Amino acid sequence: MPSPVRSASLVISAAAALIGLTAPTTPHVVVLQTPFQGIQPQAAVDRDGALHVIYFTGDPAHGDLYYVERQPRQSAFSAPVRVNSEPASVLAVGSIRGGQLAVGRHGWIHVAWHSSPLVKNGAMQPAPMWYARLSRSAHAFEPQREIGQHLNGMDGDTIAADDRGGVFIAWHAMGDVPGEAHRRVYLAQSADDGAHFDADRAIVETGGACGCCGLRAAVDADDRLHVLYRAATDDVHRDATWVSMRSGAATAPVRLQGWELRACPMSLFALAADGGGLFAAWETAQQIYYATLDPARMSASAPVAVAGTGIRRLPSVAVNRAGDRLIAWTEDTAWARGGTLAWQLIDARGTTLASASKAGEVPVWGLVSTVALPDGSFLILH
Repeated sequence: MPSPVRSASLVISAAAALIGLTAPTTPHVVVLQTPFQGIQPQAAVDRDGALHVIYFTGDPAHGDLYYVERQPRQSAFSAPVRVNSEPASVLAVGSIRGGQLAVGRHGWIHVAWHSSPLVKNGAMQPAPMWYARLSRSAHAFEPQREIGQHLNGMDGDTIAADDRGGVFIAWHAMGDVPGEAHRRVYLAQSADDGAHFDADRAIVETGGACGCCGLRAAVDADDRLHVLYRAATDDVHRDATWVSMRSGAATAPVRLQGWELRACPMSLFALAADGGGLFAAWETAQQIYYATLDPARMSASAPVAVAGTGIRRLPSVAVNRAGDRLIAWTEDTAWARGGTLAWQLIDARGTTLASASKAGEVPVWGLVSTVALPDGSFLILH
């Protein structure tokens, strides 16, 4: 029996044919395994339509990142290039960790990650925040560099870049007072394509930050930086929260959705440019919610849950030029346990166009990553 979505499409097509119109076409959604048996894919598409992907391989506590690309109208990925110059210096345990990818001005590829805490002279040292970049004409990444000073208990890193040479790396770490309720969100910023970074500084100083949750950063059409994170106010208010950077200063945090929980859920956020706004998704109580964000007013639509139920985590989103939005997530994943991929495609009005569950295997510590391609279709890596 045809699915409800497909049946509705057939009815629309038949009605349109009777009156001489062309029915809207539902964008294609292509699902691929992560290249070269990697896990934790992170994907981005540049202005020329080239697809860029990083992925993790090796021991989840001490592994490596690799980078591949795929040019428009090609089906094969390039030969893998290792991102980290120090072997086995990437941490993947927990799924919210691992490599983070951004494509910047002039095609620069920017990658940030962190490793397991270091032991020196018998004492545990904070894990470094690592950064490496690749120019369009180079065949190897520059040697990895340590970024930032506020790294005690650091976790949840994210990276974004703009078309003016800006590169932004954000994470959360301990503040001056112990405890999640006093953690801070820190930002290190470059204005020269990652050649140099300013000293890192706190951009969120109240409300805390959930100790093992991931952040997500993106730059909008007006080159404003946006960061999604999970607060930890009073150690119980695990609210999905949004902060924006305007003229170098952070706005007041905006609460997107509350969640009362006396534990860290190890959750992840997703964020993508959506015309003049942003499209966001996150996890609350094992369900995926999404909303549209208005940066000019620092306001958000009411959260909407994706259809269905289950243990749903680790979302990724993408928006095409027509305003169609794809939300992908994992189902039944947990600590040291894999699961499956699921996704939902909606149009700009929020109408569901297509969806799928059990659409591919997600390995232990795995993630999914989705991008919009130049022809309006979508790609999901798992």
